[in-house]
Amino acid sequence: MNFDIAQMALSAGRVLLVGLLFGAGLPALFALGMRLQSAGTGEVDGEAPGTRRPLLTAAGWILFALVIAVVLAGVLFITRLSIYHYFGISLFGVGR
Repeated sequence: MNFDIAQMALSAGRVLLVGLLFGAGLPALFALGMRLQSAGTGEVDGEAPGTRRPLLTAAGWILFALVIAVVLAGVLFITRLSIYHYFGISLFGVGR
């Protein structure tokens, strides 16, 4: 058996990077969306309501939509073989 330590380290690094991206990146985007949503309504850090900023509110909603889209894509990617088996729908190039 031939072990390629460099290839194993590269693969482990990729797994670590993707894990950090999804494990910490998505919650960070969600938290940023919450902060922007709060700032857009004029309520920041529990202070009295200030001026409304619709651009910040829209940016918060865009981040929420992005997080939801990534989560849905992840669920579809995980279940792609079952979806192809039961419904014949090819997702992410499965079944071609």
